[in-house]
Amino acid sequence: MISFRNYQTPILWMALLVLLPSAFIFGQQVSSITGRVTDAKTGEGLPGVNIIIKKTSMGTTSDLEGGFTLDKLAPGSYDLSFSMMGYGPHTEKNIQLAAGVPTVLDVKLRTNILSSPHVVVTSSRKEQDILESPFTVSAIGPREIQSKGVVNLVEAISHEAGVSTVKGQLNIRGTSGYTMGAGSRSLLLLDGVPMLGSAGGNITWGIVPTSEVDRVEIVKSGGSAMYGSSSMGGVVNIITRNAPLAPETRVSSQVGVYSHPRVEQWRWRDQRGLIYNTEFSHSRRIGNHAAWLRIQHRHDEGFMELNWEKAINVTGKVKFNFGNAHSAAVFLNVLDDEYGLTSVWKSSANPFEAPAGSENDKTAGVKKVLNAHYNYIHSQDLIIKTKGSAYTNRWENSGVDPDYSNESRFYEEVQASKRWSDKLTSILGVTMQQNTVDAQIFGQHNSSSLASFLLLEQGFHQFTLSAGSRWEAYKVDGADQDQVLAPQIALNWKPAPWLAFRVSTGKGFRVPTVAEMFTSARRSIFTVEPNPDLISETSVNRELGIAIFTGQMGSLDLLKLDVAVFHNRFENFIEPIPDSLAVIRFYNIADARIRGAEVGSSISMFDNLIDYKSAFTWMDPVELNDEGEVVDTLSYRHRYHWISTLGAHYWGLDAAVEYRYSSRMESVELFDENGLTGQDVRVPIHVVNAGVGTNIGTWNFLFRVENIFQYYYTELERNIAEERVFKFKVEKAF
Repeated sequence: MISFRNYQTPILWMALLVLLPSAFIFGQQVSSITGRVTDAKTGEGLPGVNIIIKKTSMGTTSDLEGGFTLDKLAPGSYDLSFSMMGYGPHTEKNIQLAAGVPTVLDVKLRTNILSSPHVVVTSSRKEQDILESPFTVSAIGPREIQSKGVVNLVEAISHEAGVSTVKGQLNIRGTSGYTMGAGSRSLLLLDGVPMLGSAGGNITWGIVPTSEVDRVEIVKSGGSAMYGSSSMGGVVNIITRNAPLAPETRVSSQVGVYSHPRVEQWRWRDQRGLIYNTEFSHSRRIGNHAAWLRIQHRHDEGFMELNWEKAINVTGKVKFNFGNAHSAAVFLNVLDDEYGLTSVWKSSANPFEAPAGSENDKTAGVKKVLNAHYNYIHSQDLIIKTKGSAYTNRWENSGVDPDYSNESRFYEEVQASKRWSDKLTSILGVTMQQNTVDAQIFGQHNSSSLASFLLLEQGFHQFTLSAGSRWEAYKVDGADQDQVLAPQIALNWKPAPWLAFRVSTGKGFRVPTVAEMFTSARRSIFTVEPNPDLISETSVNRELGIAIFTGQMGSLDLLKLDVAVFHNRFENFIEPIPDSLAVIRFYNIADARIRGAEVGSSISMFDNLIDYKSAFTWMDPVELNDEGEVVDTLSYRHRYHWISTLGAHYWGLDAAVEYRYSSRMESVELFDENGLTGQDVRVPIHVVNAGVGTNIGTWNFLFRVENIFQYYYTELERNIAEERVFKFKVEKAF
């Protein structure tokens, strides 16, 4: 454990800020804003609209009739933002409040199918307009997740600009590549709490309750200054929903069927593989509080012999509201799963079968997550937030190479947000984390960290200057591992309500995981040996971007355009390197550089009849020597990545066609191509999906075909990617 005596200064910063007197004087006269939010076409009240007082962390949601109230506001001028999925964003500006005189608003929102969350919280740890973010941020709403019939969230985020996966490992702008699940440079948050495993730093996507997600925010620039290790390549924050105002019960069932392999000699079974996914959820208000419960059962027979999975997932969330000043939430998730375990195919002539002797290899485990949040609004100028999390993971492998692991992680955070004036705000926080692991492949180890972070935002005219830094100290097995200071600075210029420019630079860092340092294992034909001498890797991240977000203009309902240029320079980059005997160790290679450009756009036209979404990413990922000269291309990265979706909405039907392209991987580590035999050939990725859905009363129907043309490719050598699959989903709401 880390000794607090060695690191008292960051905690004193926090205590001093919390004890500072608020500028808010409770004895002064206050006022309020009340109103109603309605659909601009029908005039019906809209429940559940998010209403935020800009430049503060205060807000509310509309009730069943669309009504809302914001009270105990000091006299002055306020801007309010209104956002709701399926509707375009709306802002009420320069609302003047006089002491003791309430203001009444009548707000009308226009429908928009493409509208994604316009208010984000991840990039600056507070609610802000997405155009005011100092970094590139994309947001996915529940409509987009539901339209894809998503069971695993990877299926949705792989269709975002600059985001890809290799065997489930998350890559934002190519930072992670493939590290055998032993470490990630992209951090996953669940309701703002880190969700990386304690030993491997890998992501368990099955924990994410996709049907209960309110939105997903993806920050594509380095996040180390705010979120620490493993966020140097970006952050994905999954924000779960709160219970709706009215009681709701949903039952859904999804059935899928895999196609037989297109090549007859590849067929390895007589029957087609099936997918079953059944979910039950119930949500309701309990006085001022609210709760939801979700139970999921899934059974996937897989398209390969060891691609099968069985899982039961129970998830619940309770949101407590104690007046205007206090709120809390508790999130619980238990995942009991079992799945086939493979590393390579049997042969290129039998790519869907497991290697001889490993046909019964599998892993089974139970993962438990308990997250808790408590927010205290001391005044409209001072808000204190606390978070805590407990995570345990127990798994056992059986088969050719049996092993086991018992892991646990505890996380604590305290954050204070202070508004000093209309132009100056600060966020100061302290985090602590303790990890333990007892595993056959890792041994017995413990690690811990202590960190403090500070962010200052100063506005002037049309500019917002953000300056932040994070200090973090790590221990492994009681010994000091590293201490890092990661500063960042960013500037946002918003010359018009629909236009914003941004520029940022900062330091990133990542401490090697227990798995990278201590793994000693044999799997199939591979052997992994430990390297406890690994040191932390660091980076300098730079980004320049422009964003355009416009509403109604003639036949154009919505236009979103985002362009970014990025440059990331890494030192002591950690990569798994095999030797000539296929023995893999993790090493600090000298240096690396990933630079590139990204263009993303979304268009909705003709009263939401047609929408189109497209994004293109170009990257240049290279390894450098000590002199800064290019040595090689970094492995498991696609230089070009393009996603495109065309949607149509007519006669109550929602139809879409999706296309995903990734260029051929230029470099891999395990099996290089043989030009004479064609063994281990690598090809570009071309995947086309299509789906159509409709709502009939309280029933929802969806039919999808994924990988329509049965295109064959590998993300990882000797691992064929998913076969064509047909899916049908039906959901009933009560």
